[in-house]
Amino acid sequence: MLGGLAPRRRPLWLILGPTGAAVGLVAVVLGVAIVGIVASLGAHVSGAAGHPATPTPSGATGDGSWDAGNIISDAVFYNAAAMTAEQIQAFLDGKGGVCLGGDCLRSARFVWPGAAVGWCRPVPAGSGSFAVMLSMVSAACGINPQVSLVMIQKESQGLTRVPPAALTGFGCPDTGAGGSANCDAGSAGVWAQTWGMVQAFAHLRADPSRINYPVGQTSQILWNVVETGCGAGPVLVRDTATATLYTYTPYQPNAASLAAYPGTGDGCSSYGNRNFYRLFTEYFGSTGGGKPLTGGGGPVYTPVGLAQNDSQDPTSFGWVHGGPVEPLVWQGHSFGRVAAGTTKLWTAMLDELVPLIPGGLTADLGCFEDRANVNNPAVLSFHAYGLACDVNSGDNPNGAPGYGRTGRYVIPGPQAHDIAAKFCMQWGGDFRGVQDPMHVEIHCTPTQIAAWSVTQP
Repeated sequence: MLGGLAPRRRPLWLILGPTGAAVGLVAVVLGVAIVGIVASLGAHVSGAAGHPATPTPSGATGDGSWDAGNIISDAVFYNAAAMTAEQIQAFLDGKGGVCLGGDCLRSARFVWPGAAVGWCRPVPAGSGSFAVMLSMVSAACGINPQVSLVMIQKESQGLTRVPPAALTGFGCPDTGAGGSANCDAGSAGVWAQTWGMVQAFAHLRADPSRINYPVGQTSQILWNVVETGCGAGPVLVRDTATATLYTYTPYQPNAASLAAYPGTGDGCSSYGNRNFYRLFTEYFGSTGGGKPLTGGGGPVYTPVGLAQNDSQDPTSFGWVHGGPVEPLVWQGHSFGRVAAGTTKLWTAMLDELVPLIPGGLTADLGCFEDRANVNNPAVLSFHAYGLACDVNSGDNPNGAPGYGRTGRYVIPGPQAHDIAAKFCMQWGGDFRGVQDPMHVEIHCTPTQIAAWSVTQP
């Protein structure tokens, strides 16, 4: 379910709405389904993180494209013409087909009172389908209706069930016990929730002083509600759309959350913004944000001097079998020995990879071992040169697929590819023959690594 584990802590103006509680109260009365009053008024809204997403065939795991500072582009977020009312209805009929009965968003009829605020064009009073209502509100406020549809599903699963009172999570600050949702009754109902959220997004664009995370600046953004004690991490927010999402849902997913998609991470994981990004991508394609995907073999921008080669013979690029080795210890975890001069490179790679592994490291670690290649005994292994390390070997065995696996201590596929390539290495999960997801090996010359190392602290 996408409803919440612990909803958002939001500023007061987001709770009361653009003209105070009185408008919200009118909306509660008028913004209900004509064919049957909406029943799920006691539903819990998503918060800090919301629940994990409903599993789908696509995006079964994190794919490495998440960028905390660039969740969605302004061009996509503010594209109010992205869908017509007819297209919205077709989407609701398709995605919401599992919701049966006359009270579902795809089938109910609504009455709305109209509204006028300084940052949107006036919306006249009227009645009709939710698709018509959303199309009018989106056009009036300059917000992409796709954004609203995704917000509804990630906040309350309102596309696929009878819409609850807190359809979009508007007016639900995290001021309840233990950081739980404390929803304003005056903001309940389909009209109040839809209008309230869309005009709030437009208001942030019109008046950036209301944004809690200024664009172009690095802000400390919480991992989960304050009450968890999980703290925050730095995020350089790159656009107004991303800043808007964080002002509405001020939590970022941690590595465990990203690696576990669509499931649960750890006690500090949040899911709201993670789910927004994943659901938007699933429903409508690119958000215009995120990192470019390499897809397991595409271009990766490496530090200067670390362009790798594809040779399977280390002697062809400057290494000697039986050469000197040195110990590798990463944050108290011993990996044994590696080729002399490579410790900084291994450390930099592990600094980026390990935080993405659910549960971190096990004791199944190792690097130098003077032996043949297990999958091709006719040649020496990169381990025999101190140029390969195995990470969490028991949970990432030789022969297991590199991509599509999840679980505690499992190395995440696309991220491992990108990180290894960045540091002039190849990841065994990308091998064309027998895949070996525990395995990472260096493909740079000693001279390249030495030149790079002197630039590092």
